[in-house]
Amino acid sequence: MGYLDEEILETRRQFRRQEHTTLETGMYAGEELITFTCSKIFDSHVCIPLPDQFVMMPEGMKNIKYPSREAPDFVMTSLDSTVNICLNLLPVSLKEGELEALASQYKNALQSIYPSMTIKKHRLMAEGKGLETECFEYRGSHLDGQSYNRVYLIRLRKMVLHGVFNCEWKNREDWSEIMDKIFLKVREEA
Repeated sequence: MGYLDEEILETRRQFRRQEHTTLETGMYAGEELITFTCSKIFDSHVCIPLPDQFVMMPEGMKNIKYPSREAPDFVMTSLDSTVNICLNLLPVSLKEGELEALASQYKNALQSIYPSMTIKKHRLMAEGKGLETECFEYRGSHLDGQSYNRVYLIRLRKMVLHGVFNCEWKNREDWSEIMDKIFLKVREEA
């Protein structure tokens, strides 16, 4: 009898997941339903949907996790700080088609610092016409394990939005689709 109960519970769980597959309805990362609110970042005209369950990373923790002078300006983190979304606005004005060269420079810089690192281009599944975007991913090694890192570069009218997503390597599948949907929804308001 317990077996039938387990099947019913699993069917209900799968049904619930099917109802939450967009940023508007919320999406599951593992067993947690993540909801989103579109937020203006840097007091600017750039709007990006961010997880409601995330908080701004405290400055002390940010200085430990990102010790370089080039640390991200804006870091949202999960409550356990294992999933992070980092954002910077780069004061670079690019013409259409120039973003790929910037992404290549970024990859080359990473490769020169970490020669054994494998960097892969990540294909975004765009829903219609959006902002010009370049994206790549790599595995990072740290004292406490390995991380999955994805870099997004989005060309805006007068700048470039530089986004970095990272999580524990084991959780990358839970977050991959969510992050693509977040960065594909970035909007620049007039």
